[in-house]
Order: sequence, then C-alpha cells, then structure tokens
Amino acid sequence: MSTPMATADTDIVLSVRNLSIEVPGAKGPVRLVDDVSFDVRQNEVFGIVGESGSGKSLTMLAVLGLLAEPLKIVSGSIKLRGRELTSLSFEQMRSIRGKTMAIVFQDPMTTLNPVLRIGKQIGEAVRLHNPGMSSRQVRDRVIELLQLVGIPNPEKRYSQYPNEFSGGMRQRVVIAIAMANEPDLLIADEPTTALDVTIQAQVMSVLAEVRERTKAAMVLITHDLGLVAETADRMAVMYGGRIMETSPAKTLFSNPNHPYTAGLIASLPRVDREVKELYSIPGFVPDLANRPRGCVFHPRCAMSNGRIPCREEKPLLHALRDDSAVACHFSEETAAWRQAQEKAVQIVDREQIDERDVLAPILKVDNLTKDFQIGVGLLRSSQQLKALRNISFEIPKGRTLGLVGESGCGKSTLARVLLRLLDASGGDVYLNGEPFMNLRGTRLRAKRRDLQVVFQDPYSSLDPRMTIHEVIGEPLRIHGRYDPQRIDELLAHVGLTPDAGRRRPPEFSGGQRQRIAIARALALNPDVLILDEAVSALDVSIQAQIINLLKKLQEELGLTYVFISHDLSVVRHISDEVAVMYLGRIVEHGAVREVFESPAHPYTQALLSSIPRPDASEGEGRIVLEGDLPNPLSPPSGCSFRTRCFRAVEECARAEPKLEPRTGIDHLSACLFPGKPSYVLADMVGEAAGHAERTNV
Repeated sequence: MSTPMATADTDIVLSVRNLSIEVPGAKGPVRLVDDVSFDVRQNEVFGIVGESGSGKSLTMLAVLGLLAEPLKIVSGSIKLRGRELTSLSFEQMRSIRGKTMAIVFQDPMTTLNPVLRIGKQIGEAVRLHNPGMSSRQVRDRVIELLQLVGIPNPEKRYSQYPNEFSGGMRQRVVIAIAMANEPDLLIADEPTTALDVTIQAQVMSVLAEVRERTKAAMVLITHDLGLVAETADRMAVMYGGRIMETSPAKTLFSNPNHPYTAGLIASLPRVDREVKELYSIPGFVPDLANRPRGCVFHPRCAMSNGRIPCREEKPLLHALRDDSAVACHFSEETAAWRQAQEKAVQIVDREQIDERDVLAPILKVDNLTKDFQIGVGLLRSSQQLKALRNISFEIPKGRTLGLVGESGCGKSTLARVLLRLLDASGGDVYLNGEPFMNLRGTRLRAKRRDLQVVFQDPYSSLDPRMTIHEVIGEPLRIHGRYDPQRIDELLAHVGLTPDAGRRRPPEFSGGQRQRIAIARALALNPDVLILDEAVSALDVSIQAQIINLLKKLQEELGLTYVFISHDLSVVRHISDEVAVMYLGRIVEHGAVREVFESPAHPYTQALLSSIPRPDASEGEGRIVLEGDLPNPLSPPSGCSFRTRCFRAVEECARAEPKLEPRTGIDHLSACLFPGKPSYVLADMVGEAAGHAERTNV
C-alpha cells in the first residue's frame, strides 16, 4: 500500500486541530484529550493506536458528536470536508452521521437490534437519509449492500435475524449499514477485536473492497499493531490523551521515533520466533486526574532516567523527516535504545533445550466426546450436535498445551468439560493418574483443587464488592485452608504488594485484575491451570507482562497449562505443544515449533497465514478462507474442512481422515494431503476461492 504524499487541502476529508476534551473531577477539570491534531486524506487509512485510556475512541466520539455529558470539548476545531462540526446542533449532526461519515463499532451483537430483521436494520440507514426512496428501492439497495459485503444468498438473509448470523457475518452487516450511503469518512473502532484471525482477514478484505469502490477515507482504531501495520497508510500513536508520534505506517514500524512506540512494538510476541522473556513497558497508564508533569510518559520511559526536561517540560509534537512528527525531548536516542533492546532479547532454540525426563502425564484426555440434544420438545424431534469428537492428548508436568481454532470449534466447551462444568458424553480424563469424570460430591470437590481456571475478562471475573484479600481468600475458606500469610504470598507471586489486599477490584487496571485472578487460581496449589483467552482482553504491553508472569510461575511452581487462545503469536510464545481444533475435533497436534514452522493441515496453514504481522509485505502468503464454519448440526461428509479447503478433491468427501502421524512421528494431522511445500502453497493461494466454491457441496 503506497504512502500518500502531501496533497492539496481539497483532498483532506477530516481535519482535527488542537482538540481538547475535559470532564469534571474532584479537584477540578480532568483533561482526557490534550491538544490533538491530525488530518485524514481522501482514500487513505489513518490508524490510531495506543493502550486503553489513551484517548483514541474519545477523540473519534467527539468527531461524531457523540460525547455524553459531562464530557465536553473545551477547545479545538473539527472539520469534515471543510465544514466545522463543533458548532453544529444535534439535529444537524444527525443529518451528517450515517451519510457523510459513519462508524463500525467493535461488537456487532450490541450494535444490531436482536428483535429486528437484518433487512429492516440496513434499510433504516438507507431510508433515513433518502426519504424519497420507495420501499422497493430501499429493498433493492439493501440486497445490493449485502452482496457488496460478501453475504451469500442476500434475498434469504434479508429476512433473517442477527442471531442467525455468525460473528463475522454480523460484522459484515454492520459494515453494510455504515456504507449504506457511501460516506466520505468511515470510522472503524476495533472492528475485528472480537473476531478470529480468519474472520478478521475476511472482514478487513471486505472493508478494503468497499472502500475501493466508494473511495472513502477510514480511521482505524485498534490495539492490534499487526493489523494496523498491514492496513494503514499513516498512523498516530496516542498516550495519556496526547499524540506521541505520527508517521507513515511502514516508517513507524521500521523506524519508530518515540520510545513509547518502540516499546509497544518490542512487546509484541512474534510468530516466527520464541524469546525467553517479552519486553514489557513498566508500570501502567497514568490516572489523568493526576497527570504527571512534563512528558506524560516519562514515569514509564526507559530513556527518561529522571532527566529534568522529561520531568518538567511537556514536549511539543514537532516535525521530522518523511511526513513524521514526534513529541519527545530525546527522540534521536530511540533507535539506539531499540537496537540495545533487540540485542538483549534471548531467542529460545528448542533444539538446544535439554530433553526432560519422560514423565507420566499429569493430565490425560482419552477419546473425550460431548453431545448436545437440540430442539427437544413435543412438536419437534431433537437433533444431536457433536461439540467434541474423540479428543485425546496428554500433558506432562510443567508443560503447556496451546489450543487454537476459530470460535465454535469447541475450545471453550472442552475447557468446561475438563472443569466438570459440563458432563462428558463419552471418554475419560485422568488427573494425576486418577479418573476424574466419574467423581461426585466431596471427592469431586477435593479433586477440583488440582484443576483451576483463569477466564478471559478480568472485569467480570472478580466481585467488585469484595476486597482483594477476600477475593483470593474465598477458595481457601471454602476448603478450610484460610491463612492471611498465604494471601500475601500469592500477591507477591503475581507482583503485587500486601497493601493491594485492602483495596477492591474497581481500583485496579485490567492487567492488575488479571494478576489478581491468577493469584486466586493459585490459592489451592493446583497442578493444572486452564487459561481461557486469559490475555486476549489486554493491551499489548500489559499482555506481555502477564505472559512473562505465567512463564515465571510455571518455572517456579511447576505448573501445567492448557492455554486456549485465538492469538497464534501468543500461543507460539508460551506453548510447548499445540492442538488445532476444527468443528469439534483436533485436526493437527504436535510440538509448537513443528506445527508453526511446518504446518501439515491446510486449516493450520490458513490460520498462520492470516496472522497480521508488522514486518510482512502486503498480502504476503495470505490465505483468506471463504465462508464460515459449517453448521455443526449438519456437518459435511468426509473431511469437515473440505467445504473451505483450497486443497480439497472428491476423495475428501468420502471418509473423514484419521488424526495420525503423517509428516513426523509426533506430528499428527487429519488430512489426506498434508504438508505441501511452501512454493506449492503459494501457488494455491490464488485458487483458494474458486476451489472452495467447487467443493462446497
């Protein structure tokens, strides 16, 4: 994607100048957005990145005129195609929103009305700004939009409800609503955060195709640095309500000027290597009610070292080369700091790791199945949904098994069955060599101490009414093992002081809450931790802190992890083995290095190729899977992946391949044609869409 050069003012779609937003506080007004300025040009993607609380979304809500009381703009200008927006009334802004500019929000389920049909919801956006259209014209336009965003059978889908769509399809509907009147400016606020990597690739492809047709400018707000690197033309990095750096996207990732930008990039786990410890920016985003003097980033900055300019003088955003600008007193030192940081990285070479003694598995899963009866009733015959099919694996003490796959593949169902929150339909689970699935009552309660869980959302995992001491002490009290010193010890394990025990969850950041959730899970000295998307809700720098903490605890306490995630870069970094799931079964399983460097199954290859990478060329090796997961109530015959597979032939429909060694003794895959060489795979990418259509029977 080319970088736009300086253009005439007529090409500027959105111009923000010196924007500041405040909210009343106990000690006076709190400035949440501080003197922000940027332009977005015709037909370009402008990316805004930064940790939660940096002011990204707040800035764009101000652009949309959606700031709620008591937030208010105290200074600055916002112009859309030269028209000042800050002075417009609510009714005037309504005529602009949805027509000249539109937004795609993060969660399609909260954006769409669950009781209205899809056609009516898209039609409402069309009708509102085109009152002269007839009902027939509106319907035709809605079907045209559904086709535009790649939804099959648009005439049938027109009359369906949101719950009948998958997550990726719902996000396509939201894009259709946003593009209904072909706006000049599209704001995408974390549009793919809740989606799997393959669906994310589909959605971003749809956005690119729609924008190519309408020539709309787009502001992309995200904390996914890989995604914005592949998508954006220019970028702004925000921290503490201020812009720290602006630059063409490729320049920013290859040569960041601000230490905060360099720190974010260094925090990223990479899919092509494993390091002993990820870099993480120390500390947390500041409370803006107590904004640090001088540079807002200096308390966390590795280059500041208490220097007086950093502590006393607020750096202004000043221009550099290549259409770049930075707000740092010592930006010329960033490159040297980054080189030193890269040299300090310790690369893990698993071939050099001493083989551990062969141990009996601490967790063994043998042919585990889980079926659900759907539609049971007097007037309907029931259908059987096979959520888990013959799942088998073993994990030795102190090892990590990564579970990956798209939403609906059965990862979280497997976690619930292992935790005995759901009863298995068949198969066995052995914990420390003892059968676990047949235990009941007090025996089950006692054995559950050995198997604990850390959930995805640190905000809903902890009771906000309890102190942290009470939160961590609760499992100890239940099992009659309460000890105040044990709670202080657990807090120390996760990097918190005993004083934290007297505070309550709302007083902590997301990363700190996840540390508390880990401390609670460790309270009973478990042998196995199930980590269900335990870092996916965290910013990249905080994510690095938690990943480092998990590896440290595993080393010190000999913990065994089942690590469930859709972020394959994180799985590559933390796991010893990886199992890839699709439609309720494992389709590939092996050592993490073998699976990531020599994937045998085409589904694994597609997952890996879909990972956005800051250092990848545009579209390099990309396999975009067509369609969504098949309906598990009526799965395809033979190989369940064949309807989306770029390698499928007629033979794939006859019998389901067994999971067995095909490319190595300990590297299992369920594919008749595993492990094509990379050059063959590259040739297949262009044929993927057509092949999927031919085999979709």
